[in-house]
Amino acid sequence: MKKRITIIALIVILAFSFALPTAFAADMRGTALRIDGKSQYGGMNASYQEGYSPAVSGGTARILLPLVPGPGTEQVKNGEQVNISVGLGDPKTAPFIFNNYDTAVSLKENKLADGKTKESYLVDLSLPLAENRVNGNYPVVVTAKYPLMDGTVKTQEFTVFVKVTDGQDPSEPTAEPSGEPSGQPTEDPGTDPGTDPGIDPGAGGGGGGSGVSSQPKVIISNYEISPDPVNAGEKFTVKVTLTNTSKSTSVKNITVTFKSQTTDLMPGDNTNTAYIEKIGPKKTADFSFTMEARADAKAGPQKIDIAIAYEDSQAAQLTAADEISVEVHQKIRLEYDPPKFPSEVYMGDTTSASLNLYNKGKNTLYNVTVVLDVPGLTPESSAFLGNMESGTAKTADIYASVAQDPNAGMGGMSGAETGNAEVAPAADGAITGGADGPDSIVVSGESGTVQAVGGAGAEDAVQPGPVEGNFVVTYEDEYGEEYEMKVPVETVLTPMPDYGGMDPGEELPPEEPAGFPWWGWGITAGAAAAVAIVIVVKRKRKKRAQELSEDLEDDDIY
Repeated sequence: MKKRITIIALIVILAFSFALPTAFAADMRGTALRIDGKSQYGGMNASYQEGYSPAVSGGTARILLPLVPGPGTEQVKNGEQVNISVGLGDPKTAPFIFNNYDTAVSLKENKLADGKTKESYLVDLSLPLAENRVNGNYPVVVTAKYPLMDGTVKTQEFTVFVKVTDGQDPSEPTAEPSGEPSGQPTEDPGTDPGTDPGIDPGAGGGGGGSGVSSQPKVIISNYEISPDPVNAGEKFTVKVTLTNTSKSTSVKNITVTFKSQTTDLMPGDNTNTAYIEKIGPKKTADFSFTMEARADAKAGPQKIDIAIAYEDSQAAQLTAADEISVEVHQKIRLEYDPPKFPSEVYMGDTTSASLNLYNKGKNTLYNVTVVLDVPGLTPESSAFLGNMESGTAKTADIYASVAQDPNAGMGGMSGAETGNAEVAPAADGAITGGADGPDSIVVSGESGTVQAVGGAGAEDAVQPGPVEGNFVVTYEDEYGEEYEMKVPVETVLTPMPDYGGMDPGEELPPEEPAGFPWWGWGITAGAAAAVAIVIVVKRKRKKRAQELSEDLEDDDIY
């Protein structure tokens, strides 16, 4: 029994080990295309993020839909076109003339409203409008179909709303579609000339019939979000304008309920309902509500469903529904340690520096690049760190060459090298020259002048001393928006020590012993003579004392 349980457990563990990497890989794929919401292209009244609305004029609606590659690993196969098909909705209610509007777009440079260009797949559709069109907002579904890098074919749908304002009022009777019988009576034996066989008397289609009056409609004619975009973890306010489209009928007891399609947006005032007492014919009414985006809300567009319940003048219960879109952004939290940067560098030498970066935000940062910008330091290259996922850290290591000391070697220059030169004490300096660099450096004093001819670029030479600069960090968010962060650094440019013409690090040659000076020999000889004299004197005195002692002993014997 125990053996069976062990085998089953091993099978479960193996199944999870194969399933989890697949699931993680699927999450990283993302979408190959997304709407370029930040850019305003030529022919657009605003960017998508700022509320772009397709232009409607001359009986034609023009839709511009810029698509750019998404940040995920799934990408459109290089060089392949994106096939576009168009869905216009219900032919009975849509204001468009139905036809085949399918096309294909390629990735290329397209012109923006400010004259610049941007690489994108730009879908440009011109849709003729029907003569009997009715005012309102109509969805157009643009379907993009394309091959991926791995050869599979993917389909994405993008919905754009076209607002028609030059057609019939929706509260008025709708005319017969073009190409159908006009409803005008024809003389026919056996029929009553006062009766139109082609018109249903109860349809309210025209003529003098009594008909059934149309129901009043309430629509969302406008909404504003503040702030826009919404930052995750913060509250925001939505101001909505409701319009009663009826020319003759008021609506009353309007109850509006709002609810997010996900749990990322929550009511900010402990309620999700608003009440409006009455809206007159062709009148508007505003109401506002507050919501809050959770700190871990998913970045991107979030939908809020709006349900409207109201009554007409006969107390008939009517409803309407719509949705609004809220753009949610995650705060970027890119932080860093104090940079590792030398406090002093020798001119003409090389040095290194590093910077640790931490992505403490919820979103991924793309194309993170670090550049060192310090006067007198020339980096070998910038540090490209690539993408930084949430909760990751990376280090930028940069090696740089230090500028040469422009004053090095000037002390040994001769008059022939410097031109006409007369050494002047207590000199004052002045630099003269044009825009490209000084022609000469003139040092004037009381007794003469020293003039050194300067070369091209001498004005730009970096002088020894303290300098300040920055690590410049650039990156992009998931919308392709570029950001820049500067981390200040400072150092001191120090002249290279003078090694007497030798290269730094070269060992000094051993010193040869110097000759002993003559006066040293004299002192040494005098000292030796004095010592010899003292020794001789002492020996003589000792001998003399010994002889006297022997004489005294001889006298005592006799």
